[in-house]
Amino acid sequence: MATNRRMGQKGSAVGSAMLDAAETILREEGYGALTSRRVAELTGVKQRLVYYYFATMDELIVDTFRRLSVRELERLGGALGGERPLREVWDVCIHTGDSRMIAEFMALAHRNAGLRAEVIAFIEQSRRMQVAALERAMTAAGKGTPALPPVAAAILASSAALAVLREAAIGVEMGHAELLDVIGSFIGRLEPGG
Repeated sequence: MATNRRMGQKGSAVGSAMLDAAETILREEGYGALTSRRVAELTGVKQRLVYYYFATMDELIVDTFRRLSVRELERLGGALGGERPLREVWDVCIHTGDSRMIAEFMALAHRNAGLRAEVIAFIEQSRRMQVAALERAMTAAGKGTPALPPVAAAILASSAALAVLREAAIGVEMGHAELLDVIGSFIGRLEPGG
């Protein structure tokens, strides 16, 4: 009985090009266009070669998300080590990757159990990092027990950043400046002088 497993080397130039193609398709065309045929077209290979590197399209999707999430977690980790970590974590959130990609992966996560597990792990890891930045800033500012728990503040901030990015992508601006001022003021009270 044949096994359905990847035969191409993980991390190879061709496999990486396929991941690049999947990113491009998701960003520019949406998940409905993400097919092995389309990935092969963009990569310049025969369609069957996609399945040489990825056993299934679900595996390709999971690996694409995993690669993007590693990059985002590295950006967050770098922000945590910065001079003003709370401000830098917010900067990562508000200048994150394309909001359409986030929407595409969230839609796919409803249909792909492997992707859903990766999305959950990414959200929880990034949230832990955001909470750590908030807790350190609150402690350093001597704020004691906050009225808004750090985890709630992290959810509100990341949700606000995503909403602003999604709306701005289609041309909505109403309320964005005011919301960004509120968040900037909150950060300023915890990390003054920035």
